[in-house]
Amino acid sequence: MGTTSSTSALTPLTFTGVSQYASDFQTVIDHAVAVAQLPITQLQNEESNISSQEQLATGIQTAVANLATTVTDLGNLGTNQGISGTSSNTSLVQVDNTSMTAPGSFQISNIQSLASAASATTTNGYADATTTTVSSTGTMQLVVNGQDYTLDLTGSGQNNLNGLASAINAANAGVTASVIDTGTGSTPYYLAISADSTGETSMQLVDDPDGTDTQIALTSTTGSDASFQVNGQTVTSTTNTISNVIPGMTFTLTGTTTGNESATLTAATDPSQISTLLQTFVSQYNSLEQLLAAQIGPNAGLLTGNSIVYGVGSALQSVINYQGTGTNSVQNLADLGISVSSTGEMSFNQSTFNALTSSQIQAAFSFLGSSTSGFGATAGYLTTYSDPTNGLIAGEENEWQTDTTNMNNQITTLTAQANQMQKTLDDALESADEQISQMQSQQQELTASLQSLNYTSYGYNNTNNAINSAPVMSSSSS
Repeated sequence: MGTTSSTSALTPLTFTGVSQYASDFQTVIDHAVAVAQLPITQLQNEESNISSQEQLATGIQTAVANLATTVTDLGNLGTNQGISGTSSNTSLVQVDNTSMTAPGSFQISNIQSLASAASATTTNGYADATTTTVSSTGTMQLVVNGQDYTLDLTGSGQNNLNGLASAINAANAGVTASVIDTGTGSTPYYLAISADSTGETSMQLVDDPDGTDTQIALTSTTGSDASFQVNGQTVTSTTNTISNVIPGMTFTLTGTTTGNESATLTAATDPSQISTLLQTFVSQYNSLEQLLAAQIGPNAGLLTGNSIVYGVGSALQSVINYQGTGTNSVQNLADLGISVSSTGEMSFNQSTFNALTSSQIQAAFSFLGSSTSGFGATAGYLTTYSDPTNGLIAGEENEWQTDTTNMNNQITTLTAQANQMQKTLDDALESADEQISQMQSQQQELTASLQSLNYTSYGYNNTNNAINSAPVMSSSSS
């Protein structure tokens, strides 16, 4: 789950006035927009913090979920006693997996055949895959293991090798047809049919099944079933992967035997499964502890004081401090080689684990319990926080999402209000600017008129306050 933060920012309108106060009016708009942006910026900062908090919480949630899975896996080892399967001869048989809960040994011998898929090819070739007719009437029949499938080739452009392959593939007969081009001779095209699964399969192709049946000659192999013995008992199978013969074990036949060859399949307790998971547990625990530590102390992150941090920390303590019941020799993680330093770092001592006796290994399985009991059940402390639907971290994220949605709505509203405000302010200032411009123009006209009147009436220019001299009279006029 992720929050979506708003990046809305107000852009002041550019004032286009013509009066001498136009730049002052632009300053008024800029200031008004800056003031309106303050609450929007505050909300955006809160959104950014929430987004960062959610990223941190998601990281913790993932780390808790990983650790819970490992604890559950350890519990499952307690259920199946860490049984794993091996084969003494993987060139004959490979063990795929086992869910057996008790040791066992099984001999696979006399592998006479492996399961193979049937195939068939028309014996005679065709001159062309699209124009050469394959059926005398447009109706053919495919027979697979005695099951009839009618093939209708009467449609336009269907009575040819390509049409026949398409009709077979559409019949859902458990086989797949294709046209092959050998590139040799006057009839290079052939129809090839192969079974979709291994096992003995018979195939026939008949032309005009409702009239004069004509068998289409096929060169074919019928496929085969796997045949082998388990502890001396003969088994046949249509596949080479066997899951229903030895309860709880799946194995695959990989070769046939010669002479007295055989393979022994063994199901036995494998202590290394415990140590491998314990190493994973330690690594995941330390990673989670580092995430939590980053949110505590003087340099704590944005989740400082959040209940998630302390709740997950408490859940961790419940897991690592789990004590077994009864009188078994393994009662806690320390008995398995796990320790926690004074700085909170966990470590696993492989030597301590390797020194456990066979009886102590059995006690370890008892300590691990199952996915719902013993140590395995402590995964519940962790999933209380990590569950992606009902976990406490998911609940916190839902609240953050709601807060972010509300903030986005507020930002949208404030932005719209601010844009309307500056539009109204811009209109008012433009009106004032226009009136000022008109008054300035009128003042200029009035000043010019006064200057002209002064010049005409009194002979001086008011602009520079200089008196113009009168015309000089001639001497004769005196």
